[in-house]
Amino acid sequence: MDLVTGIVFSGIAKDVYEKRGVILSKLTSRARDQWEKFKIDSDIAFDLYLKSSFEKYSKIKTLLYRTQPKYIYDFFEYPNLISYDGRMIPSEDVDNLLDISHFLIVQGSGGIGKSTFMKHLFINELQKKDLIPIFLELKDLNEINDDYNMADFVFSKLYSLSVGFDKGYLEYALRSGCFMFILDGYDEIISDKKEKFLRKITDFCDRYSENYYIISSRPYSDFVEFQRFSVLKLDSFSKKQAISLISRIEYDDAIKNRFIKALDEKLYDNHGSFASNPLLLNIMLLTFDNYAEIPEKLHLFYAYAFEALYSKHDATKGGYKREMKSKLSFDEFKKVFSRFCFISYYHGTIEFSYDELTSFLDKAKKSNSIDFDTADMIDDLINSICLIYKDGLNYRFAHRSFQEYFSAVFLKSLSDDGMNKMALQLIEKDTHRASNDNVFFMLFDINQERVEQSILLPVMKIIEEDCFGDKYDFYFDKYRIGICYTMIPDSDRPVLLLRSGFDRGLIDFAGAFAHYYYDNSYNKQKLKIADDKVFSYLTENKEYKEDDELEGYEIKKDSELYEMFKETWVGNMIKTLASMRCRLSEKKTQTELDLDELLE
Repeated sequence: MDLVTGIVFSGIAKDVYEKRGVILSKLTSRARDQWEKFKIDSDIAFDLYLKSSFEKYSKIKTLLYRTQPKYIYDFFEYPNLISYDGRMIPSEDVDNLLDISHFLIVQGSGGIGKSTFMKHLFINELQKKDLIPIFLELKDLNEINDDYNMADFVFSKLYSLSVGFDKGYLEYALRSGCFMFILDGYDEIISDKKEKFLRKITDFCDRYSENYYIISSRPYSDFVEFQRFSVLKLDSFSKKQAISLISRIEYDDAIKNRFIKALDEKLYDNHGSFASNPLLLNIMLLTFDNYAEIPEKLHLFYAYAFEALYSKHDATKGGYKREMKSKLSFDEFKKVFSRFCFISYYHGTIEFSYDELTSFLDKAKKSNSIDFDTADMIDDLINSICLIYKDGLNYRFAHRSFQEYFSAVFLKSLSDDGMNKMALQLIEKDTHRASNDNVFFMLFDINQERVEQSILLPVMKIIEEDCFGDKYDFYFDKYRIGICYTMIPDSDRPVLLLRSGFDRGLIDFAGAFAHYYYDNSYNKQKLKIADDKVFSYLTENKEYKEDDELEGYEIKKDSELYEMFKETWVGNMIKTLASMRCRLSEKKTQTELDLDELLE
């Protein structure tokens, strides 16, 4: 028995089989005897798996717990979830989610605590003993270069199942719905492996549809491709939740109490976008004693965090500072680490073996011409700065958003030509990731003009190499438009959604920035009227029904619909794309003219 949680691992699988009434009526008497033996064998195997998994997932390191992992319920604040129809769903009990559907996607922005939440679901189900929870980290799929079967991937992770019992009976258990599969980090699968995973998980869910499946991801898309999955959104923390989280954290009491008071009086109200995000809230606490003000921009927020980590080394030990073994200055350390982050981000690596970590740092050292002992640098990253932590035999970032921030810092440090070269290579290697992660948006926040002239404008020129006619038509076709109207929270009628697709190439990257420009320049009420007008036209003339998908060619072949569509929010986003190159070129010309005038 685990003394903290009261979990008795022995017998969990056997209890679940009996609760679920696993298809005994379909078995012969001889087969029933074999089934009884399987229950005993598999219970022993799952006992081993669940014990080791509980040990792995019940304790974690965080930015503030950097030396010893902490039991998650010592500091975990239960988030709320929001369903697609706007309902608030409490998360203390996993059954609140399972009552919605067998197939769920939990989406949330970076730092909101998706992985910790998924570990909570795993532990909660262990305590309930209604299902056998299986925790799978989807980033592991990146290591599979050959074709694979989803069942084999599952079995390979259940290493304790190699005791030799009959997998045929495990097939019975799978078909009878004894399992809850927790699949963490869809967004961590590299782009060229996402489509294969989607096919594999769809087939697996079809075959074993009685089980429960919960996938976590950043909001990479509207998840239209996951046809049977309902989407739940992790809600941001309220002021009460933010204060509750901070009150549980082990930290210098004087600093913590002042921070809680400031949160309650002004910080949460003035900086809600930071204070409502668990990771950023932790960074706020970490930097609170160093800086009088909280910065408005996200990249400055991470800069403050790095400075605090570098200068304090150990925020929980009252002024104690660990020795920096690498002997690097602040600027040297930042330069090496930012290059290391970019190299590892380029390769899509967020978890390292020791050899991989050493290899990436050696590359960063060689290209910077800064001398240090690589082993000492690793020690500093783990024990002094705590931006990397050891997880079993591997090494991970304290949070992958630091990898993204420092990748942006590296790009900023380059010349215009260097930024252009490195950015284009990164975009072309994984356009989907470049379009949805924070690297380029933080870089844009740092220096908008350089991003526009050294990255965006060259991207637009490449895209338009084969554009010879009407630019709106060109981008409409290039973007492979697909739409649907569906109900979302706080809407009184279906709203227009752009259906996401795969492999649109550079157009995806340009589209991400078109969203930025578009969101800051259009009248939302006017767009809503245009969206509603198209919906009315479709229902009255095209027998359209809510949630039906409509392809671009179906819109374009109806000239009246096509013209109406141009006034919708999706249509205006395409207009923004079509005009971006011209606008950026004009801006570059004007900047050059302004510079010439300075010396007149």
